[in-house]
Amino acid sequence: MISLYLKSMTHFQDIFIKNLRYFRTKAGLSQLKFSELIDLTPNYLNAVENGKYFPSPDVIDKICNVLQILPYQLFLEHQSDSNSEKTQLIQLISKLQTSVSSEFEKVITEISKE
Repeated sequence: MISLYLKSMTHFQDIFIKNLRYFRTKAGLSQLKFSELIDLTPNYLNAVENGKYFPSPDVIDKICNVLQILPYQLFLEHQSDSNSEKTQLIQLISKLQTSVSSEFEKVITEISKE
């Protein structure tokens, strides 16, 4: 296993790290479980996710196989962060709207009983 020790991260390495964390957490995998699945030490995976090392092509291949993604997906700059926040906000507003509607219906029912 060959990896590069990084003195400073490039923009693409930063994108890689963000995407790796995103896809790992989306798959519901802790660093420990993920490191077991890709047959690497947890310390190595932690160093990769903290920008101290950059994985070799073989390791990237293992990562992609476990996460069921294509290698290029780890290098795409996504607008998903803001889209994800928007999606979460929309879901929250929807839940709030449902809750308020339910409470409103209860009040109307109580008033109509009187």
